[in-house]
Amino acid sequence: MGFGSHKMNSEEIARLCANMTLREKDDLVQSLQSELRTAGIQRMALSLVGKVLTNKMVNREAFMGLIGRIWRVEEGLEIELVKHNVFKFQFYSAIDRCRVLECGPWTFDGALIVLEEPSGKGVVDKMRFNYSEFWVQIHYVPLVCKTKEIGHFLGDLPSRQSNWSSTGRISSLLSSLF
Repeated sequence: MGFGSHKMNSEEIARLCANMTLREKDDLVQSLQSELRTAGIQRMALSLVGKVLTNKMVNREAFMGLIGRIWRVEEGLEIELVKHNVFKFQFYSAIDRCRVLECGPWTFDGALIVLEEPSGKGVVDKMRFNYSEFWVQIHYVPLVCKTKEIGHFLGDLPSRQSNWSSTGRISSLLSSLF
């Protein structure tokens, strides 16, 4: 008889099926998968995905070599090219990630970098990169209108700024139109 031509009788099949039952050791596999999922969620919480809005192909090596220094990342940053001018940024520090989001908008070689925070399963193909946050300072606002309520009406107040009336600075999401 050649390989694979052996016929099994019912006793051999029953013995194989008995060996396929779950054992206590198998529970560790489920625990490990749960831990891996949690680690993935924590890792995604420290990541951003960005698109450089230009028709030209970005010089990947130059971009990846400079952007961490431009952003003044202190704890480290991994950069991965996802597809044409789209990059995944993996931060080692929540402080660095927050600073990059709060201090934007950012540009590279004259092109806007639109950043998105991944959510859900973090599927990059579903990200649109439609909006970018810009800081706008409004001058010559009548004193009666320098209230937080007016600031919220015109745009979002920066969370770290407690008094809109002193600066007239608001945050506004603008369409990237690209």
